[in-house]
Amino acid sequence: MIWIFLVFLFTLQIIGFYFIALLYTKIAKFDELEKKQRKLMAEMDDSLVAYLSELKDENEWLIERLATREDKPIADKAPITKEPELAKLVVPPNEQPSSMPITKPQIPINVALRSYGAANKPKEQPEVEADDDDDDDRTRAFAMHDAGESIEEIAKKLRKGRTEVELLLKFR
Repeated sequence: MIWIFLVFLFTLQIIGFYFIALLYTKIAKFDELEKKQRKLMAEMDDSLVAYLSELKDENEWLIERLATREDKPIADKAPITKEPELAKLVVPPNEQPSSMPITKPQIPINVALRSYGAANKPKEQPEVEADDDDDDDRTRAFAMHDAGESIEEIAKKLRKGRTEVELLLKFR
């Protein structure tokens, strides 16, 4: 009788060791997956930083080019007709589209430069207060969303972009 009991305990012990080894391999796989995810996140962060710095450099280069650009009068070779919110160039039938004159942009360059300059100005308030404002906007956005307001309404009330509000609500 004792031998049967000992064989039974020995069998249970072997099964227990098997399950412990199985759980250990699963935990090792999860640890490896977590390391891969961290590495991937670091690579994504580096890529975003590189992209944003490249975009900033291109914007600064464009501003520099626009600031040093000489405004020369453009000779109109074909008449321009204006339609609501669109300016289309009327091309004579015998003239190819590649020989059309270059027209000035509809938005003044100075307005674009001022808006870009305003966006790049450092804020005079300390960062701690800005974080409090962001937290306040975040909590207000959550409260408005819970109250059933649409994303467009929340964006208008908080004076933020629709995409920014969507991201804010997604990362709740």
